[in-house]
Amino acid sequence: MTISNRRDFLKSATAAGLIATVNPFERALFAMGRRPKGPRSIVCIYLRGGADWLNMIVPRDDDEYLAVRPTLAMNDEDGLVQLNRDWGLHPAFQSLEPFWKEKQLAPIVAVGSPHTTRSHFDAQDFMEFAAPGNRTVRSGWLNRYLQESQVKDASEFRGMAMQELLPRSLRGEFPVLAVPSGMDRNKGAKTLNRFEEFYGDGPVAGKMPGQMSGEMERPEDGAGIVESGRVTIETLRRYQEILAKGKTDVKYPDGRFSQRLAAMAKVLKAGEGLEVAGLDYGGWDDHANQGGAEGRHATRLKDLSDSLAAFCFDLGSKLDTTTIIVMTEFGRTVRENGNRGTDHGHGGGMFVLGGGVKGGKVYGDWQGLKAAQLYQGRDLQVTTDFRDVFHTVLDGTFDFKAPKGFFPDYKPKKISGMY
Repeated sequence: MTISNRRDFLKSATAAGLIATVNPFERALFAMGRRPKGPRSIVCIYLRGGADWLNMIVPRDDDEYLAVRPTLAMNDEDGLVQLNRDWGLHPAFQSLEPFWKEKQLAPIVAVGSPHTTRSHFDAQDFMEFAAPGNRTVRSGWLNRYLQESQVKDASEFRGMAMQELLPRSLRGEFPVLAVPSGMDRNKGAKTLNRFEEFYGDGPVAGKMPGQMSGEMERPEDGAGIVESGRVTIETLRRYQEILAKGKTDVKYPDGRFSQRLAAMAKVLKAGEGLEVAGLDYGGWDDHANQGGAEGRHATRLKDLSDSLAAFCFDLGSKLDTTTIIVMTEFGRTVRENGNRGTDHGHGGGMFVLGGGVKGGKVYGDWQGLKAAQLYQGRDLQVTTDFRDVFHTVLDGTFDFKAPKGFFPDYKPKKISGMY
């Protein structure tokens, strides 16, 4: 990366209001274009509810797109972030444009599960356990990585969920830290006392404090989490110390999702050995009044984009060793419904950001939007299996060679050119 590009990158961050001041050391790293070496990490962001990727990664030059989405479709006049001749990002993703220009952002289109389900819970299970249709698998793909790669005396911060309930991708034999709400505030000690009661035999045992709404929990979601939590009290106290000492020059948006990312950045920058982190963002089930360039969906997208951009700027040079994956359980119908929304679909998309990914390119095999090109005549085809993305990211981030059976009943393929 050239010095002038690095300077433009920092200027765009400042102009967006994401950076108040830049640490001189980080400024020097940006200016020199150095790629730092060191421990690598994956941050997995799950958009729960089936996010509409067709209005996130927009086919700019597709007349069919404009025809089937009369109130939702957007074009360049709506302010699409132009990626190339064929693709644009939703206008709310303006703050991610610098990362595309610096080839750190890799959108993937028409990615998803080969299973036919349109059930939120089944689709989430199949994706996070990385075993579509196989209900016997109950360990998450990221937990299996932690289990397969564990070494003696490893950090207790290897795996972390920035929320009370572990995402399914992090559940399994390897103990993963689940962080209760309020740990990053002055009331953190009181919250930790409640958390300790929960994991003991106190009066609130079994009542998890402050769950984030929209995360689509089921009664059985708490199963197995208590045993993991029993060994985390001291780790949580260390976590509080990290947050108290951590500093940032980056201005994050208001909101719980953003503030959890800010806390995650402090742990990553503290060098405590965090390898895998998960965070859910709920509320993406837009059956009615979804909106196009403006509206409910756009508001959520702006929060997602601005929060991720702040997180990336906060990481600074450490973004080169941190891979961020953004995903959802399935996409939405191509045609909008009668309530100006979209229904449960099939193919969707993903973002891979940072971590040495070869971005600045849209990945995936795009089939088009004509009826004959759609899955069951209504949804995007799945032309890239989500397990191929997981396999590519694990190898590209950790140089992890998944053993036979890591992805049950499936032999994954690397996505060519992504790393």
